[in-house]
Amino acid sequence: MKRFQVLIVTRRYWPHCDDASSRLTAFVSGLRRQGCYPTVLTPRYQATWPAEFQHREIPVLRPLAAPRGEWSMARYVRNLGKWLREQLPRFDLVYCDMMREEAAAVVETARQVGVPSVVRCGTLMGTQDIVWQASLRARRNTFVRSFAADAVIAPRASCQQALLVAGAKAATIVRIADGIGDPIRRTPESCKAARLTLGNMNHDLMVPVDGKVILCMNRLSPEGGVLTLASALWPLLEAQPDLRLWMIGDGPWRQKLFNDLKHNGVGQAAFLPGNFDHVEELMQAADMFVLPSAASGAESFWPAAIAAALPTAVVDCADTRAFAMAAFSELHSFPADSTDKMREAVQNVLDDLPIAAAGAQRMRSQLSAAASFSDTIRRHVQLFERLAGNSSAKNVSGATG
Repeated sequence: MKRFQVLIVTRRYWPHCDDASSRLTAFVSGLRRQGCYPTVLTPRYQATWPAEFQHREIPVLRPLAAPRGEWSMARYVRNLGKWLREQLPRFDLVYCDMMREEAAAVVETARQVGVPSVVRCGTLMGTQDIVWQASLRARRNTFVRSFAADAVIAPRASCQQALLVAGAKAATIVRIADGIGDPIRRTPESCKAARLTLGNMNHDLMVPVDGKVILCMNRLSPEGGVLTLASALWPLLEAQPDLRLWMIGDGPWRQKLFNDLKHNGVGQAAFLPGNFDHVEELMQAADMFVLPSAASGAESFWPAAIAAALPTAVVDCADTRAFAMAAFSELHSFPADSTDKMREAVQNVLDDLPIAAAGAQRMRSQLSAAASFSDTIRRHVQLFERLAGNSSAKNVSGATG
């Protein structure tokens, strides 16, 4: 049986372990489990990085240097188009994880070589393609060129509506929600084992015997809400010696955060250990999850916390409400940029973890029933195979006509 070859085009992939990259890594692995053979095409951010390698048995190609600005972006897109014209015919379908410069090149080249193309519209604040395209006319033109794809994935109803308003054809828009992954079973034994493993790996992650861990996985940058979080939680860390704050991730504000936490006297209770390729042990080891901003952390890490039924405090905004739907009532929430309300929400979770855990389990059940990650993968595979079948039929018809 012929292997179904899918080319995945994205701007960031492993070793980037940020929120969007982690979501795509899970998506690619899911395609492989469903019998597809994905290959990832992504730029090279360091000259020393290999041009190709395998990550979790998935081929990753990095033939081009990453764009660094507007001028280098034009050169990158030009070289991407050239590479696609030469290599795309050996694939059955091409998928682009955003509706930006890469997507325009992918869609136009795919049309030229007769390979079906699919693009995904980013929806959460950090990857909201609709907002990105509205800022400049050139971006708008690039965005609209993506409408020529054989299918445009809209993860949410609001995204679907925005695409229609922007001029996309209803017939090409396909609603496929980003589902919740398989349940991560948390027990006192698994928590103890995860803390032991993480503590042996990084001594900063050692936890007192009866200690509690607050987990945050937002990018350490202005849009990540992490400075507000640090300002909100340092009084709790100071008052509760066995409380720990793990701020997982990286970004330009890493040093500023470290300095602020140290200045407030909680440098031994709040830690910034960097990125993690696997998050399951973090979910097992934590007592609660906090999402200070939907600009990062909400695409992959918050859904992982939901899959783990981890008690959670989240920022109250349109994106988090749209994602959680009716289950939002199970969460402790706070308005953005309010340190007092954020601290109060986190303390309320910590004060009664069993009740918060029961709410998190109800939320997991509701959201998993609405859209599981396995359903998300299955629907993508069905779409890909249908488009590739239609393309093959057209090619045969053209050859015999």
